[in-house]
Amino acid sequence: MIFLVIGIFVAVAVGAFLRQQSRTTSQPPDEAQLLEELDSLPEVITDNDDDEGFVVSVKPLTSPELASGATYSSHAPAGEESPYGRSSEPKRQAQAASNLLRWCGRSGVIQLESITVPNPVAYWSNGESTTHEPSCIDVTLPVSFPQQGEQLPADGADSYANMTPLQRGIYLTWLAGARIQPPLHMCYPAMWLFGIERRTIVDKLDLPMCIGEMFRLLPLLRWDALKDKLISFITWLAIKVWLPDEDLLGFCKRLNSVPEGLLDILLNSYANSMLPLPSAVAFTVARTAQKLRRPDDPVIPHSEDDLKTFTPIYKDLCKGGMVMLKPQSTIKITYSPSNPSIQLSKKDSEPVEIPDFFENLAVFKPLVDSWEVFLTAKKQEQPPVPDLADIEERPDFDGFIRTLRPEGTDYPLIASLEDLGKLMRFDTSPGTKVTGKIRKAFVDTAQVEGWQIIPDLGVSGRVYDWQDRILLAELAPGTLLSPAYRLASFVLEFTCASIAADEDRVFEPLRQRMNDYFQLSDDDNIRLEEQKPLNLPTQYGPDYYGEFLCAWLSENERKGLKNLVLSALSFMPVFADNPEVNSILCEYLDLREDEAMTEQESRRTPKEWGNEVMKLLALLFKNA
Repeated sequence: MIFLVIGIFVAVAVGAFLRQQSRTTSQPPDEAQLLEELDSLPEVITDNDDDEGFVVSVKPLTSPELASGATYSSHAPAGEESPYGRSSEPKRQAQAASNLLRWCGRSGVIQLESITVPNPVAYWSNGESTTHEPSCIDVTLPVSFPQQGEQLPADGADSYANMTPLQRGIYLTWLAGARIQPPLHMCYPAMWLFGIERRTIVDKLDLPMCIGEMFRLLPLLRWDALKDKLISFITWLAIKVWLPDEDLLGFCKRLNSVPEGLLDILLNSYANSMLPLPSAVAFTVARTAQKLRRPDDPVIPHSEDDLKTFTPIYKDLCKGGMVMLKPQSTIKITYSPSNPSIQLSKKDSEPVEIPDFFENLAVFKPLVDSWEVFLTAKKQEQPPVPDLADIEERPDFDGFIRTLRPEGTDYPLIASLEDLGKLMRFDTSPGTKVTGKIRKAFVDTAQVEGWQIIPDLGVSGRVYDWQDRILLAELAPGTLLSPAYRLASFVLEFTCASIAADEDRVFEPLRQRMNDYFQLSDDDNIRLEEQKPLNLPTQYGPDYYGEFLCAWLSENERKGLKNLVLSALSFMPVFADNPEVNSILCEYLDLREDEAMTEQESRRTPKEWGNEVMKLLALLFKNA
């Protein structure tokens, strides 16, 4: 009877372990071994734990058999890439097992000293791991973050353990920024890729997610050797797992340039089928294949509207669509891991062959002709740039920028509406208003000169003052800012004001959190990051926002905004340090504190929250 009770207890605690064992052996598990696994469970950081530490969500470990060592936290709910899901059992306190190599994926968070690293997509350990992995973030090693004016190291390191404390600080800061900024040294992206190699080659887990994260990194690499290595790895991996057509096409849509090997894989699915190449595939190939583009062709990101314009042109000139024949020539793809701790199996080390569709470019002439016609049509349909030729003595915007920008720097510029008003010869004397007409002139002038003004000057009901600080960020002429980005920018600004944010470690996770709600593009993320100097510290308190939000929004709309802000903050340690946030929001948004979310609201996903709030707050951006 005692053994039965122990067996049930252990089965609950390490269910994933038992399921794995049941698949691999018909013998009952050894009781002593299971108890040893239970004793080795790592320490769990609970919601009420005030001690600093690391926070991770349920994630598969470096081997599925070690699933019993996964840690749980409501701060970072399990993501879609986790095959284990969320545990429904109470959290357990147990002695930390420092020798376990753990994985923290796209929905995980590592809290390390003074920095929060959301979705690091990396391995970590609480001490030196017995599984040798150069990229493993040992949370016990010292970290030093760079200070303003401090000289940054020009050399690199071959492992996280061998990094200096300052190098670790630079690496963790880069990870915390979601890897959307060009890394300082080649060793940092190389280190991160070591972990991706282990995750995909050794663990054989999270393959589509890891490929997607590598796609995002590719445009940031300025080292040709590392870029070529990454392209080779992505292509080899895509062939090995043979991604479904829709997944591969989805990845290719995100890029402005796609390696030929990946396009070969995509085209191979349609070769010799005698079926016309789908318009979406033809559009992606014409848009991203370097060998098919002329040097002066503009870079065209994927757009469903552009695809609709391209489709009839393509079907007309290609007589219903191109029919691809499999070429005689092939290319061989081999891969040797950069990670020194990984040895490929004999099967994995064998080269794989794929057809070389781009050896004979004459085959693609009808597609190239279709693309040239499309570009001509797109140029004619391009929305006209605001015409400011009728402005007398056009303002010297270039001189204005040179005056604001310190010599030799390229970061965004802080000014005021008064500065911009004086440049454009508006009356900025006390008592005059920054009218909508004046603000539109500001925005139009800036866009013509290739700049974006932050915050959005078109928010209905918001009172703008000549003393308001603004930020000027570079913006390609003709770029249309999406409604999702405009709302995310405002919510980020409002949230920072609600908690009086003044540190990067608070701003960065919040900026990342906006992705969960509004499905932002990489360019949108870069724009959000650029507004940090304007939000840290905030220039207004929540009372400023409450005044015009209460005037323009209904109670239900204000409640939706409040719940989104609380949802964005709830996974962060800063939320526990600011228990009064709910009271502050309710006070300035004129809401009752004791009114809880409905059951339907509590079940909403972040994406559903984002869509709902976009509908609720559409009135604020009717002039945007």
